[in-house]
Amino acid sequence: MNAASTHESLTAAKRVVQQPRSRRLIVTWQHPISRAIEPIGVLLRDAQGYEFSYVRNAHDVKDFQGLIGFPSFSEVYRSDDLFPLFSQRAMDPRRLDFSRYVKKLGLPEDATPWEQIAASGGRRAGDTLQLFPVPEKIREGVWSCSFLVHGIRHISNRSLSVGHQEMWVSSDKLDAVLNNLRIGDPLRLIKNEGNPANPEARLLVQSEGVPVGFLPNLLVEDIVRLGDENVSAYVQVINGSEAPWHMRLLARLECRASSEFEFFKGASWELAPSGE
Repeated sequence: MNAASTHESLTAAKRVVQQPRSRRLIVTWQHPISRAIEPIGVLLRDAQGYEFSYVRNAHDVKDFQGLIGFPSFSEVYRSDDLFPLFSQRAMDPRRLDFSRYVKKLGLPEDATPWEQIAASGGRRAGDTLQLFPVPEKIREGVWSCSFLVHGIRHISNRSLSVGHQEMWVSSDKLDAVLNNLRIGDPLRLIKNEGNPANPEARLLVQSEGVPVGFLPNLLVEDIVRLGDENVSAYVQVINGSEAPWHMRLLARLECRASSEFEFFKGASWELAPSGE
């Protein structure tokens, strides 16, 4: 690698690491039978504490009865401390494996519960809830967020429709590509034509022409709307094969858009008003 390439890689890595942390998280609920994932609320952190509100879409989610501790679909819940339903999704710093865990998420040793759930999605085995950071405006016309690359374990040893080409990635090839990634390396988002297991998984994450996973479903609609030329992705954290599949690759997304653009915009994303 020449000096110019080295400088470019270091600049990319610095850009990825220095991004601000999200102040808003989308709360999603997965149907225990159909496995469909739907947004049902927004969790917010500000100088006054924490706030949770349901979005209108929660009213239309089949079999969803509300979250424990949040019985009313129309109330705005506030707390000085992170609500127990969400704080219990962070790891206790007294655990012996805490340092290894936060390192895998690219977080410091003193990572707060909020930072943990924003990076990890608050996933728990057998659970129906997941959290996703809302992209934040980092400078004029540019939005950014981190995301765990989804579906990595479903990439290998199956046929993938990448653009207009059929592709087969062996487990050895996938592992080799993942192990070769470095912080700041560029990732490409490309259309996945037809995924019967998950029709919403329409954007593959690629490295060096090899699919390594999927963009989270929640982002797909807005990213497609923005267009390829306005979207970039980079490696933020890469973990070895000892990490769970869903934590192998943490990426950073950067999007360019007009000042009027908003992520997760539309009637179903509006906060459920009082009285509903």
